[in-house]
Parts: sequence; structure tokens; C-alpha cells
Amino acid sequence: MSNTDERYWNDDLKTIIKKELEADYPNVKVESRWKVLKDIFLNTSKTTPKHKLQFGFVEQDIVIFEETINIEKFYGLDHILIHNNEKDEKDELKKKKKNQMVIPKLIIELKYNGVNSQGLITYSDYASDIKSIFPECKYWLAIRYRKTSSDNKLKRHGKNFDRIIYFSPEKSPGNYAEGAFEDELRNDSELKYKFEMFVEEIRKTLQPPDTGFVK
Repeated sequence: MSNTDERYWNDDLKTIIKKELEADYPNVKVESRWKVLKDIFLNTSKTTPKHKLQFGFVEQDIVIFEETINIEKFYGLDHILIHNNEKDEKDELKKKKKNQMVIPKLIIELKYNGVNSQGLITYSDYASDIKSIFPECKYWLAIRYRKTSSDNKLKRHGKNFDRIIYFSPEKSPGNYAEGAFEDELRNDSELKYKFEMFVEEIRKTLQPPDTGFVK
């Protein structure tokens, strides 16, 4: 499995999710490979000897959100450093993305053909860090083919994920072609049923709570 397979599936899944949500949630945005604020800390270095408040961003596979905060002015402040979200970007869309800090409602980390223990631990830590900043954000893991990622391993190393799902228990039969997932959903009733449950859980996550509970 190549990174290209995962990237193509990422884009296809984003498009399908967006279609599923747009009628009932017109203000909700579904974006792929969008950077999210992961940590805030004070730090110094050889190039910045004075303490600065650092904002550290990390790219996430699928980010679902409504609100953004414009951080363009942060770049000009001496005591703030925006890390891993460089402002010098010629592409206007990418520049706009870098100037907008999203308030994520749901982040979905995607793996196409299983995930190893180190990857699980890394993204579980990301989930913990991001949710400490955005307490209303949920963080999921979605795997197209589970391969050798046993349920035991997923639960043991993925403690900070709110949801973990794999759409097929076997390994990938070959390279992924753009647009293939939509065809697979039409031709595989079991896969379609599992995906419909997946979308329904996304809908529940986006709905405001109707109880007295805060969390």
C-alpha cells in the first residue's frame, strides 16, 4: 500500500461525507488535510532567545467544523510564534487556510491498510493534545482495511480515540483507484450498512445535546 492509496481514499471519503451532510448541516465544513492547533506552550531557542507563546499546528486527515478564528494578526506579534503553519504561502487557498484557525467538532484520522502500534500511540496522543484545547472536539480513527490491526491492539493503543471503526477486516486487495469507494458502497451491502452507521454517528456528534449534561 502506498501513501497515494491513502490520499486518494482520504479525498473520496471527504467528498462522500460532505454530500451526506450538506442538506441537514449547510454550515458545516468537511475538509481534508487541514492543520489543527495541537499545542500551546512557552519556549525559547537560539533564534528566539526570549520566551514566546508558541502555537503548534498539525495536519489532520479529515476535519469537520463550523467556526474559525482569524489568526493573521498573530504573525506580526513579537511574543507569539506560529509553529508549523507558515504564513509565506503563494497559493491563495492555502494562505487562507493558514490564516484561519478552525474550531474542530470532529477529526477523523484515516488509515487505508491497517495501522501499526507506533502509529496508534502517536495519533492517540494527538487526540489527547487536541481535545485538551478543544474540549468539545471528538477524535475518531477510521480504517478502510484492518489488515493485522487486531481489535485488541486498536483498543490497547487507541485509548484517546472517541470512536474506532474499520470497514473491512481483511487486508487491501490491491492499489486504490480514485472514486473506487463510492462504487464499492453501491456494490457491497455490508460495507454500505457499516458506512451508513458511520455517517449516522457523525450526525449525532454534530447535533447539540438535548440533555442537561455538559459532557
